[in-house]
Amino acid sequence: MNLQQLDIFHRFSKSRSVTRVAKELGLKQPTITFHLKKLESDLGVKLYERVRDSIQLTAAGVTLNNYAGEIISLFNETERVMRDYQSSARGELFLGASHIPANYLLPPVFSVFTNEKPNIQLNVQVASTPTIIDLIKEKQLDIGIVSEQMLEDQALEIRRLVADDLALVIPFSHPLGKKDEIGLDDLVSEPFILHRSGSTREVINRWLKEKDLQLSIKMELTNIEAIRRMVMLNSGLSILSKRAVEEEATAGRVKTAEVPELEKNRYITLIYRKDRPITPVLQRFITELYKNL
Repeated sequence: MNLQQLDIFHRFSKSRSVTRVAKELGLKQPTITFHLKKLESDLGVKLYERVRDSIQLTAAGVTLNNYAGEIISLFNETERVMRDYQSSARGELFLGASHIPANYLLPPVFSVFTNEKPNIQLNVQVASTPTIIDLIKEKQLDIGIVSEQMLEDQALEIRRLVADDLALVIPFSHPLGKKDEIGLDDLVSEPFILHRSGSTREVINRWLKEKDLQLSIKMELTNIEAIRRMVMLNSGLSILSKRAVEEEATAGRVKTAEVPELEKNRYITLIYRKDRPITPVLQRFITELYKNL
């Protein structure tokens, strides 16, 4: 058993296709088949079987695939870390960000960092906070900058950077925009357009449960820009990060207000694994991040 065989088997376990694995690795199909059979022979167990028109992993195959994923991720991370130590002037950084920091906090940081460190390549993945956390734990990402509320995880270093408060977003001409204070009762009959999933929706759902409140959800969308546009078109109210609507509020296209009885404990936070070495490249980025907050 060697790393190449584990990589081939891990890819095969995902795609269940020899043809696809051969294409991904630039190898011939008989080569892939040979390595799969050799791996089974070396281990002395059946790793997969064909059931009608599909491939199914055996119990041993499922277990090996889990280990293979961890081994490959650790190997790839080890290579990256060693390259970082070889030269702090060159390298690459795999970074994850949830949607709010990716769109409203990090672009100036990325601009400064890439201009000052042109030989360091940033690979940025934008996804929900839970997804970014999973990818960091799986060693697919070096660090993450995410919106979170009450995040606790023994495996992660958690550094809260800045507040990321939520705001009630109101069409500019809506009567609620003229009230000095908005209460829970004011929201019951109003149509809402909310984000379908992610950390913002998780905060909203907890708040609704705590206050025993039921909103009239008119629409659920996956795109913040689309939600902003719908509010500007007077289609309903929303609850979004204040950062996501600062420009529209300043320009008089929407109004914002405090979300009634919502605790302010949401942050944009830097996270990384506690066992992940802080290499020169990673330290350079963290320094620039703090300098440009």
